[in-house]
Amino acid sequence: MTPAEARSRFPVLDRCAYLNAGSVGPLSRRTAEAMRVVEERALAEGRASPRAQEASGALWTRLGERLAALVRVPVENLLLTTSTTEGCNLVVTGLRLEPEHEVVTTDAEHPGLLQPLLASGARIRQARVLERPPSEALNAVLAEVTPRTRLVALSHVLWLNGHVLPLAEIKRATGLPLLVDGAQSVGAVPVDASVADWYTVSGQKWLCGPELTGALYVAEPDRLRPQIQSYAATALTGAGRLALVHLPASLAAGLLAAVEELPGWGFRRAAELVRRCRQALLELGAEVRTEPEQATLVSFRVPGDPAALVKQAEGKGVIIRSLPDGWLRASVGWWNDEQDLDRLAEVVAEARSPSG
Repeated sequence: MTPAEARSRFPVLDRCAYLNAGSVGPLSRRTAEAMRVVEERALAEGRASPRAQEASGALWTRLGERLAALVRVPVENLLLTTSTTEGCNLVVTGLRLEPEHEVVTTDAEHPGLLQPLLASGARIRQARVLERPPSEALNAVLAEVTPRTRLVALSHVLWLNGHVLPLAEIKRATGLPLLVDGAQSVGAVPVDASVADWYTVSGQKWLCGPELTGALYVAEPDRLRPQIQSYAATALTGAGRLALVHLPASLAAGLLAAVEELPGWGFRRAAELVRRCRQALLELGAEVRTEPEQATLVSFRVPGDPAALVKQAEGKGVIIRSLPDGWLRASVGWWNDEQDLDRLAEVVAEARSPSG
């Protein structure tokens, strides 16, 4: 499958330069069709018929196997979730943190991770990494570790600038339990989740699956003491017993279809396009805070109101987003092409022109 053939499977790309997979990725025809087929079967045969239940079980099994292979972990250590936020909450509540405990995180975390940490009651120490180059991230994290630290919890890829944190080095240097928010990494860059104790997966972002899909890798299920449980606690084994919900069959089918569409050249193609995007923005005079050779998010700034510029870009068929701290963000995936980047460049050039 060539890049052009892969791109043609996403109808939204026929009408716009979709550069916001960091929020929600584009849907392919195959993914949408997979969901439709399951819903049509449910309409015709009933959702709880023996045949439907058998088919759903097979879907969940196959999806777990594909996700586990993608992030390089044993399938028995993976459970399906509805989001990375759910995964973070499962881990943080299961650790039973107390006020005298400390958790080290960063100043660039998404609320999906930060809010569960704040709700835990533990003391939160934030390493200052957002305004530093990636090469300084390790020392910034280590500087916040104390004898009271019980958990290091941070993102693999920072949602505000696309920088990649050195997970293996952090784990090796601290020797502490490590919870990783993989919302901006899985499907965007190669991932080996086994470097962490817990690693969350988002289905709707870079995997281009349906919303309300995801997964959680758990190295040692017995280390968590869940404060909320479901039927899975008695019906399943391994990490699966920690599950709170089961994914509807249609969502499982959609995510499975999306994962199976990932091309072997996808990571290389995305990295190439990110390099071009970053360079084009710099040449146009935009302020770019994403360092070279990071992940697939490019954070930049141009004169004017960010929210207004996002709306102007949409009017020109370019989908990006504004960030809470006033920057703009372009999400560049393997499904994009050079014309998408050219359209973004036109928007940025107009914003920077005196009459823009």
